[in-house]
Amino acid sequence: MLLQVKVWIVGSEPLIWRLLEIDPSLTLDRVHEVIQTTVGWRDSHLHSFTDTDPYVRLRAVNGHVREPRRWVPLDLLEDNDDDLPETDWNLGQVLTPESGPLFYEYDFGDGWIHRLELTGTLPMPPNAPRARLVDGARRAPLEDSGGIYGYHDLLDALADPGHEKHNDLQAWIAWTAGPWQEFDPEQLEIDTVNKELALLFPAPDAKQHRPGGESLTQELTNRMPPGLRREFRSYLHAAGLDGPATVEADLAEAMTAPYLWLSRRIGLDGLSLTAAGWLPPAVVREAMTELDWDQDWIGKANREDQTLPVLQLRESAQRLGLIRKIKGRLVLTSAAKRLLDDPTSLWHFLARSISHRHRHDAERDATLLLLLEVAAGKRTERADYLEAVAFGLGALGWSTRTGAELEPKTVQSLLVDAQEVLLNLGIFDDRFGLKTNTAKAPGQALARAALHS
Repeated sequence: MLLQVKVWIVGSEPLIWRLLEIDPSLTLDRVHEVIQTTVGWRDSHLHSFTDTDPYVRLRAVNGHVREPRRWVPLDLLEDNDDDLPETDWNLGQVLTPESGPLFYEYDFGDGWIHRLELTGTLPMPPNAPRARLVDGARRAPLEDSGGIYGYHDLLDALADPGHEKHNDLQAWIAWTAGPWQEFDPEQLEIDTVNKELALLFPAPDAKQHRPGGESLTQELTNRMPPGLRREFRSYLHAAGLDGPATVEADLAEAMTAPYLWLSRRIGLDGLSLTAAGWLPPAVVREAMTELDWDQDWIGKANREDQTLPVLQLRESAQRLGLIRKIKGRLVLTSAAKRLLDDPTSLWHFLARSISHRHRHDAERDATLLLLLEVAAGKRTERADYLEAVAFGLGALGWSTRTGAELEPKTVQSLLVDAQEVLLNLGIFDDRFGLKTNTAKAPGQALARAALHS
């Protein structure tokens, strides 16, 4: 038997509601997960269940007032000896035709009260999902928006451009909602929710990922707080990461031109550096001319230490595993030698290198998040990329030593190497951060290849 349960947020107008089909044997800790997933919360606050409406004062019957029952997570049991463990009770025990509604409170500060009413039962078909969203309306309110009345006030201010706090609230909403989903109070994607429920209750014969066998995006997803995984997975899908990550040979040659030129200029015999360890002036001038970088460069462009594009190209080629410096000479790695006449394979090599070669873990995570933004192709200004990456790093647990959020300049420092490669590949067309940088199809394909590797 399945229970048909209607859940709605008390006080919401218009009503925020869900109609669920749910296995009555699910313990309340799992029902908590179902509500978080189907309503769309981020599971970042405390919660409890009770069989008494928090807004209704209990009346005495025969001189006695019935004590409400309250079910809580195990870590809250010590706060009240009368509380019951939610892990020991299932939904079928506490929500019955005789029991009346069940109430679920999320975030004891904002006080989001959800009313659960049993509307019917139906036979459980073979292989039926343990929880399924049948119908509903509107997304969950924003976390920390002040309870249902604070949320209503927020929506009113958002709808009124003349409101004194309109711009400030827009900025707060953008940061709170985050970069992975647009804030739309009316949005509810039932199919997406049911896919998340299927992940919450995998079939017994579902394949399990072995440790070390995860893709880069799977590994990032699994490190996200559970309440953010749904949004992150949805954004991964929207970024087209399940699409092709291929490139035509002529486009691969055009994109990898700087690295091809440098590798071929060094050649199989290597290239001697100056006594100070720099590229010879003639090679620096040649690079700027051949790669058409001299048009926007002020100066003689003949000293590597004063010609940033060439210096960055050489340093990134070393980091990516194409060249090495040995006894005053630049030499090609064995991989670079194999790729001298194969731009397509070089394109794939660079895609893999940008996602796997980093100085430390924070730089790696920042790079993967940047590649995701490139694959999605939604950002324009450099600040947009930084904000999106900063949000993702915070979700992954990165912060300052004092626990504060990472500043934009810190995020920028983590992305320097990755941005240099993207500039050299023509994915970003502005070395100085003055222009828009919307990634086009070739850049999106390379980002997908990097994240697939």
